[in-house]
Amino acid sequence: MDTKVINWLIEENSWMNFAVETQLFDKKAEPAIATNDVKIQKIIERLKDLDVGITALKTGKVRYSSTGNVFWDLFFLSDIGLKAEDINIHDEIDDFFKLQQDDGTFILQDGTKSNYLCIPTIILASLVKMGYKDNPHIVKYIDIIINSQRLDGGWHCALNRATGKKLQNSESCPMDNLNILMLLGQYDMYRNDIRLNGAIDLLLTHWKKREEPWRPYGFGIGNDYIKLKYPAVKYGILRVLDVLSIYPYASKKPEFNEMIELVIKKSLDGKFYAESVSRSYAEFDFGQTKSPSRWITFLIYRILKRIS
Repeated sequence: MDTKVINWLIEENSWMNFAVETQLFDKKAEPAIATNDVKIQKIIERLKDLDVGITALKTGKVRYSSTGNVFWDLFFLSDIGLKAEDINIHDEIDDFFKLQQDDGTFILQDGTKSNYLCIPTIILASLVKMGYKDNPHIVKYIDIIINSQRLDGGWHCALNRATGKKLQNSESCPMDNLNILMLLGQYDMYRNDIRLNGAIDLLLTHWKKREEPWRPYGFGIGNDYIKLKYPAVKYGILRVLDVLSIYPYASKKPEFNEMIELVIKKSLDGKFYAESVSRSYAEFDFGQTKSPSRWITFLIYRILKRIS
């Protein structure tokens, strides 16, 4: 790691210092270093908001495709390395688990069904990182995921594409695969599980065939895909690399390394810029494009550390 870049990462924000110490250098650090930051406190407060926070999920009105809500605020705080106890959201999480249906599924958004696995996994992956790895609600949901795996090793929200159905031989959905791999990758037992290689291969093959007229479930790879952006709400290179870097099988593949090389070429003196932003996070450096982003730079360094 470039010492000058590391020093630059930690010179402005205490919450960034916490992320660097705990994740790039595997050291212990007091969570208060991050939670005392005013901007982080605003995100924590928003998680408790009745309209966009954790409790608001019961309304079905919170959209995973929008930023500035529980889906991506929780995602961000878990990425920093904060635990649920650090930000005092146990009660809200307990309320969230009450939304689980008798069959173990979640319906978190109006217009979706219980077989839409890609949406709850965004929340569940964050909760696992925040200390809920062994929670029975999440373990039950993972059982559903494993038992609904398709013939190609991936997942799809459409029931007519399930194993044994009419379209069982069609490709899985890239976003389903990405979000499910994001959740399962938080468990050591799944990181080298060959059952997940099919889902990983679809994401890698998608990159390999990006210039071909191949659009699994309508997903293509173009200019928007390769833009560095956070949070990566849409299907994009930064989150794909972040998720796949957890899996040794993926990081050895030429397609993975082609994506890494493309991203590295975007650096300027070892620093990276956000290339697409969300207004919901305008107060953070990944919410603007004029100056290099410490957070996006950190995320790329974290990916490189995992595969080194």
